[in-house]
Amino acid sequence: MFPRVDRTEFKFLIPLSVRDEVINVVEQHTGYDEEAGGSSQYPIISQYYDNAFRDCYWEKQRGQKSRRKLRIRVYGSNAGEMPPTTFIEVKHKCDGRGVKRRLRLPMEDALDLAEGKVEKMLVDGGRMSRYERMVVNEILGLVEQRQFKFLCTMRYDRQAFVGGEDAPDLRVTFDTGIACRFEQLDLQADDQRFQHYLLPDDHCIMEVKTCSVVPSWLRELIGAKALVRRGFSKFCTALEHHDPVIREACYGPNTVPFPADHPIKGRRRPVAYNDEIQSASVIAQI
Repeated sequence: MFPRVDRTEFKFLIPLSVRDEVINVVEQHTGYDEEAGGSSQYPIISQYYDNAFRDCYWEKQRGQKSRRKLRIRVYGSNAGEMPPTTFIEVKHKCDGRGVKRRLRLPMEDALDLAEGKVEKMLVDGGRMSRYERMVVNEILGLVEQRQFKFLCTMRYDRQAFVGGEDAPDLRVTFDTGIACRFEQLDLQADDQRFQHYLLPDDHCIMEVKTCSVVPSWLRELIGAKALVRRGFSKFCTALEHHDPVIREACYGPNTVPFPADHPIKGRRRPVAYNDEIQSASVIAQI
């Protein structure tokens, strides 16, 4: 079965004190992700690929209706309840909705595929499904035709909840400790080798993800806490803070990287901090 391109995401930048109040309610209506080993908390390491022109960033900035990102994700840790699990995936946004086309692979194989090395994949190709072959070909197209190469690595700690019977496709996540680096080190699960953080220590990103309607209890909770929906891209924020190519294009040459608590301002309005925020009343209409 092929994934449906129909998931929507709503993001909120909230203080940790509010997060704790929200989680107290969310826990009453949701459960933990079974794939996370029965735990709601786990680290995520994401390694992103783009070309020298930063196509992924500018497609987002221009509001291109159909755009794709290539990344390797490592969930979990050796010491946690969720053992390390590696995926290579294409995140495709189309008309505001999104889907991940991905393969679960050993980390070494995922890294090889992201560099266009398919010798092992071809040897094992007889055991791949039609969907898996399609994903491999799509990744190779990004690597070979669009020249995608390693750009940056990010990490954060996620607390995730999944919907119950009233909303089985619902996911509510809270991400803290969002950090990035542009130096290519060996990929590790639960990697701690980061110095550049993107948010103040007392804030997190809350995401509501669903393929259908946001349940009434969650809409009421968002309204009661006066949460305000806003655009926030971890990838774009990392580039705007610390990538020399994007920083020079947006803010001029020789600019100093922003600290985590700096409100981004520049000659172009960065997409990661969208000032056209929408109130929770918008969600109630979905």
